Amino acid sequence: MKFVNINEVLPANTRMLNLDELYTDERWLVLGDLLPDGLIIVDPSGQVRYMNSAAESINEVYRVMVIGHFLEDFIQQSCIDCSALLDAFAESARINTVVQDANNRSYLISTRGYRCWSGETSAFMIVQRNLDALSKITRRSHGEPVIPAFTPQPPEMVATDTDPIISGEATTAVVNRGLRAIAMNIRLLILGESGVGKTELARLLHRRSGSISRPFVHVNCGSIPDSLFESEMFGYERGAFTGASSRGKKGLIEAADGGILFLDEVGEIPLHCQAKILQILEEGIIQRVGATASRRLRLQIIAATNRDLRALVEEGRFRRDLYYRLSVVTLVLPPLSARRELIPLLVDRFLTSVNQRRKTPLTMSADCRRHLLEYAYPGNVRELQNIIEYLGVVGERVVTEADLPLEQMATSPVGKMAGLASRPGSVSSPDRMALEDMSFPADFTLREAVKHYESSLIDAAIQKTGSKRKAAELLGVDIATVVRKSK
Repeated sequence: MKFVNINEVLPANTRMLNLDELYTDERWLVLGDLLPDGLIIVDPSGQVRYMNSAAESINEVYRVMVIGHFLEDFIQQSCIDCSALLDAFAESARINTVVQDANNRSYLISTRGYRCWSGETSAFMIVQRNLDALSKITRRSHGEPVIPAFTPQPPEMVATDTDPIISGEATTAVVNRGLRAIAMNIRLLILGESGVGKTELARLLHRRSGSISRPFVHVNCGSIPDSLFESEMFGYERGAFTGASSRGKKGLIEAADGGILFLDEVGEIPLHCQAKILQILEEGIIQRVGATASRRLRLQIIAATNRDLRALVEEGRFRRDLYYRLSVVTLVLPPLSARRELIPLLVDRFLTSVNQRRKTPLTMSADCRRHLLEYAYPGNVRELQNIIEYLGVVGERVVTEADLPLEQMATSPVGKMAGLASRPGSVSSPDRMALEDMSFPADFTLREAVKHYESSLIDAAIQKTGSKRKAAELLGVDIATVVRKSK
């Protein structure tokens, strides 16, 4: 028996898979969305070229904000820990690792590199599988009873939860009030500064209300372009507009049917779409773009914002009737500076998370911990998490005060942090420091200085305009760029 070399049989022009044609092939797009597992394809340059609907659901990221962007951007936006993908992509390696999301659902992440006949990697494939759903199917097939992963608890038991976000009497009262509202199917509006933990509170209410098996759809209203907002939120029928899928598409609101729809940054909803949102709140019905019939949904809606919605109403940028229907019960999360008792708990929580991703456990000196406790945290919980993750990268075994990113902690702190100066050579702004007076330490790089200055400009634009969308207009960039770089 003689085995034929496939290179001798196939013509040269058929030996290479033309992936560019595959990504736009309508037949492939239809088949890809039928797959139960999440599938993501990255090209050799590191850009995401394809993402199916299952991957959208698993990562809680819609593909319009991922395709065309780099793999790092996708990892930052995903609700599960996909950090292992960077090393796997760099080495075109095969990995099989199990990760969890915020709701303790387990996912198997597998990677494969597709190599062309020349031996070069032309595509990097990522497959994500929901292990909890697979386990339920297996138990059912063997006739075993499926035990729910969550046992509902009454609101009074919420104080026993170990999540630091509910530590403290005042915060516990906020959580209990939110649980009673969900039990009565009353709409919630969460108010608080950026990074204070509004999303974490919404997820906590979802878990503790006994609705863990129901869908939880997180929609960042500020990150969807105005031109795509209606089709992404409400879905569309086939042929509704040029470029629409021939099968139509279910919107994000429809995906939350029977569960909780979390409208984050609700103040960024375009004015022309607010009337349709109002129809859902009043009548519980939704109509896809291009459809003639409506559908009835069963939704629990939680909204959140760091904006002053009353001011937006007075300015005519937010509908008054929509505001009153969203704010039936309002929960206010104070900034981290007003809940300083949470700082030690959060430091330990984030340090434990960092150590799970390190080979060598990281410890913190007393002076470093003291400065962290005395800092004001204008960026709230998110800033504290970023500082701990920074220490996890720069630290060896023990991190000290000298390892803190003092040049980024430039706002007015409280206590002893007020007397700390920035590191020598840090570039804060070209109008504050003349070039001839600058010092250049050994580890100084232009890229880091430009990145720091760019971050400062974006933060200043957001604070001045009050929204990421207006900041993008002020800086002359698209909203996706501001959202990605502000993270």
